[in-house]
Amino acid sequence: MTETARTYTADGIAAGTSTYPHPKPVLDTRALAEAIRMQLCTWVTAEFGIIVPTPEMVAAAPAASIAQFLGEIAEHVHIWGVETDGDAEPWGIAHLFNAHADGLYAAHGRGDAHLLGALYSLIVARAHLRDGYEGRFELDPFADDLRSLNETALIETVRVQLATWVPATFGTIVQLPERWEMRHAAELSDVLGVVIGAAEAKYGDMDDDSIQGGMAHLANARAHGLKAGYGHGDAHLAASLGALVLAAAVLA
Repeated sequence: MTETARTYTADGIAAGTSTYPHPKPVLDTRALAEAIRMQLCTWVTAEFGIIVPTPEMVAAAPAASIAQFLGEIAEHVHIWGVETDGDAEPWGIAHLFNAHADGLYAAHGRGDAHLLGALYSLIVARAHLRDGYEGRFELDPFADDLRSLNETALIETVRVQLATWVPATFGTIVQLPERWEMRHAAELSDVLGVVIGAAEAKYGDMDDDSIQGGMAHLANARAHGLKAGYGHGDAHLAASLGALVLAAAVLA
């Protein structure tokens, strides 16, 4: 590892992210709701002018609060529409409404896997509605009709998050696996290593605070990926996803 990479890794681990401020991440309703809230902060206000709730506003009833806010966004889009060309608009709206549906399921006690499904759909909705992505992503991160908050679903959500920005940012130097090609956290960790290598090559010489912050989040994602790959728990996959959302907001 180069000195620059060591620095980024150290900075990333030290800084952490605002989504997971504790040294040991957890994977529960509150953590998933906060990950959704942070993801919405990266685009909803800029795109629709809707103010995202604060952590305190969500903390008392995380799933219900997220479902309510997603309903407000869905209603805004239904009334005012969006300004995206091509097939980005219908797919983006479909994912946005899918996120609202999953939020409602979670709020009515159907399980935290629906919060992961909502986060997945919001990641894709942002790619379509804010970034104009015109490709097609599956509507959920699950291998079948049974929603399950497990390693496979988390890996697929991370893979799709990477797919929404890494190829456009780094080109063919990073080859992302196909859907369901990665089955274990160790495989994802290897991919994150390639991504951070590409980012170092592109941004390593830039003396810019925002770029350095994005690199710190990316290094943090890699660190959590390594933890998950070495069997420290699926919560590290969720933490890696949260860090990637913040990294993409800066580097993409």
